Amino acid sequence: MSFLTLMAVGAAICLSADAARYRVAPKSTAVLQGQRVTLQCAIDNLSSRAVVSWMGPPDFQIIANGDVVNPDYPRYRITGDHSRGVYNLQISDTKLSDQGNYRCSTFGLKPAQATLTVVVPLPRPPSISGGQTPVISSQRLILTCTCTGGHPPPQVTWYNGSREVDPAYVSTETSGTRIVQTLTIEAVSKWDNGANLSCTADQRFPNLVKPKTSFRILRIHYPPTVNVPKSSIHVKEGMPTNLTCAVDSNPQAMITWEKLGHPFPIRGDERFLRSRKPTLNLPKVTRYDGGTYQCTADNGVAPSGRGTITLSVLYRPWIDPTMEKKVTILNGQDNFSLECLADGNPKPRIRWRRKDTSLYWENPLRFHRVRYDIEGTYECVATTKDFPEVTKETFIDVVGRPQIREETSDVISSTEGEATSLTCDVRADPLPTKITWLWRDTQGVEVELSHVQGDTSVKESSSKDEKSSSLTLKNVAISNGGTYVCHAANMFGTAQREIHLNVTESYRSLATVIAITIAAMIVLAGLVIGLLLARRRGWICGGLRTDDKNMSAPRPMPPVPKYAHKTGTIDSGVEDLELHEMEGTLKPRPPPRVDKDWTAIGLTYTGLAHPSTLPPYSTVERHRPDGEDLQGDGIFHEPLGHPHPPTRHSHGRLTLGGKRATARRTQLDNVINEQQSL
Repeated sequence: MSFLTLMAVGAAICLSADAARYRVAPKSTAVLQGQRVTLQCAIDNLSSRAVVSWMGPPDFQIIANGDVVNPDYPRYRITGDHSRGVYNLQISDTKLSDQGNYRCSTFGLKPAQATLTVVVPLPRPPSISGGQTPVISSQRLILTCTCTGGHPPPQVTWYNGSREVDPAYVSTETSGTRIVQTLTIEAVSKWDNGANLSCTADQRFPNLVKPKTSFRILRIHYPPTVNVPKSSIHVKEGMPTNLTCAVDSNPQAMITWEKLGHPFPIRGDERFLRSRKPTLNLPKVTRYDGGTYQCTADNGVAPSGRGTITLSVLYRPWIDPTMEKKVTILNGQDNFSLECLADGNPKPRIRWRRKDTSLYWENPLRFHRVRYDIEGTYECVATTKDFPEVTKETFIDVVGRPQIREETSDVISSTEGEATSLTCDVRADPLPTKITWLWRDTQGVEVELSHVQGDTSVKESSSKDEKSSSLTLKNVAISNGGTYVCHAANMFGTAQREIHLNVTESYRSLATVIAITIAAMIVLAGLVIGLLLARRRGWICGGLRTDDKNMSAPRPMPPVPKYAHKTGTIDSGVEDLELHEMEGTLKPRPPPRVDKDWTAIGLTYTGLAHPSTLPPYSTVERHRPDGEDLQGDGIFHEPLGHPHPPTRHSHGRLTLGGKRATARRTQLDNVINEQQSL
C-alpha cells in the first residue's frame, strides 16, 4: 500500500469521525385530518456549511432547505434548535394530500424516511341489513354489513359474541370507499336465538380513532319443547298437588291440559287449563283424578310440544257395593266359586275370611263340593299398605235335601230292661216338617213309630239349620231288637239312616236262670242220694243181689304191692284190706273213726301201706279200652260221703250191695290173693 493510499484512508477515517449522523431520525406517524403533526429530525456533527433538507409528497419534492420552506407548502414550517442540528417539519391542518413518505437528510448522510398517514374517521358505524324480523328455525339467514367513507379504509369483521365468525361464512365486496361484507347462515336453530352478531369496522389506529361496530340480536322462532320435571306423582286422596310442564319455545307457547282417555274436561282451576303458565293446580284430588295428564304447548311454530304426567292417587281399598249380601247355593254342588271385586291404590290384596275366625281363603272363594257346614257369613277382606283393611259381608245360604249326620255308630248294643235312645240329627234347608221313625223286622216289614207308643217316645228339637229327633225305648226287650230307620224329607228330596239295635239278656235275668238251675240240680242231687242210700240199706232193689262168687271182674286187676298184705278177716276182728275208687284211682280206704257206725264211715285197715306207694290211676286204667268208663264196665261210681251200706258175704267178708258192688268186691279179692301169695 502506497503512502498516498494510507493518507487517503487516514483522511477518510478522520472525515468519518467528524461526519453528520442522525440523533433523531424521522418516524412514521398518523394524524387525524385537520390536526397538526410534527415529523422530527435531529442530526449531529453538522458543519457550518451543511444544509438539512426535507423532501415529501408528491414524489419527494423538496419542501425545505435549512429553515427555508418551499412556498408551495404554506402549512409547513421548520422548527427546532438549529444550532443543535434539530430540524423538525411541522404540518398544520393536515389534509389527505399531506399523506405520504417524508425524508430528512444532509450532504453525505443517507436520507431517513418516514410515512405520514392522514386518518379520516368513518362518518358512521357500519350498517347491518337482514335479521330485522324473527326467523323460523331451520331457515336461512343472510346478514349484510356495509361501511362507507373513512381513510384509510376499515377492516370489516363479523363476531358472534366475542368469537370471530368463521371467514368461510363471510364474503366481501369493495367499491371505492364502500365495503360490503355478507354473513350467510344456512339453517338457524333454536340455539341461535338471542345470539349477538356484530359487524366491526377497524381503521387500525386505535389511538386516533376507535373501531366502529353495529349489532344484530337474532330472533329465532322455534317450536315448543316440553320438559316434565316429575313424570310420576303420588299423592293421597284429599291432598293438593301441582302438575308442571316446563316449556321452551319462542315465542311463548300456550299450554293446554287434558286427561288422556277422558272425553270430558278435567277438574282444576279453569285459569290453568289453558294458559301460558306451566303448572296445573289440583287443590283437592280424588281417586277419580288419577290417570295420565298431557300438556300441549303451541306457539304457532310447528310442531307443537307435548308432555305427559302420571298422577297416582293413593286411596283406601274399596269393595264393589253391588256384591250380593246373600248367596244361595245347592248342597252337593261341585266347584262353587264366589269372587270379590275390590279396588284401591296401591292395588289391595283380596282374601275371604269366615266371620269371627282367622281362617282365610284366597279370592275367589272356592268350594269343590258344597256342604251344609260351609253355610255362614263370610267377609271379603281388602288390605293395602298405609290404609286400614276394608271388609264386606256375604251370607252363603246352603239349601238342599236333608242330610243326616252319622257321628255315631250304625250298630247300637243294649241290655234287656235298660233305656236306650236312638238319635237322628238332620241338616237341611228348608228343614223337614218332621222326622219319621220306622222299625223293620226280620221279614223286612216296616212299622212307623208314633211319638208316644207304649214304652217308646219320640222327641224333636230344632235349631236354625238343624232338626234333631230322639227315639227313646224306656224298657228294652229282646223283641225290640232290629233295624230302626230315621226318615226325613223336604222339597229337595229325602234322606234316611238305618240303625241296628242289638239287645242282650240282662245280668239279673241270667242270675235268675242260674239260681233256678242250681236249685233244680240240688233237688235232683238230693233225690239221687236218697235213692242210693235206700238201695244200700236194702229198702229198695233187694232182688237184684247175687252171689259174689259168680261175679268176675270185667278185666284183670292190677297186682297189690308187696308192702300190702292181708292181716285178718272181719269175723276174727282183723282188719281186711278194701280198695275204693277216688276220682278214677284205686286207693286204700281210710280207717273209720271208732266212735262212728261202720255202716256210715266204712272199715278200719291198719295194715295198709301209705297211699302214695300204690300204683297210680293210670296204671290201673291203661288196659281199659278207649271210650269205656267205669260205668261201662259195670262198676258203680259211688259218690263221696254216701257209700252203700255194706252186706255180709257167706265167707264172712264184707260185701257191697248190688251187682256193681259185687264186681268191685271181686277185684278187691284178687288184689288180696295176689298180696298173700307174695
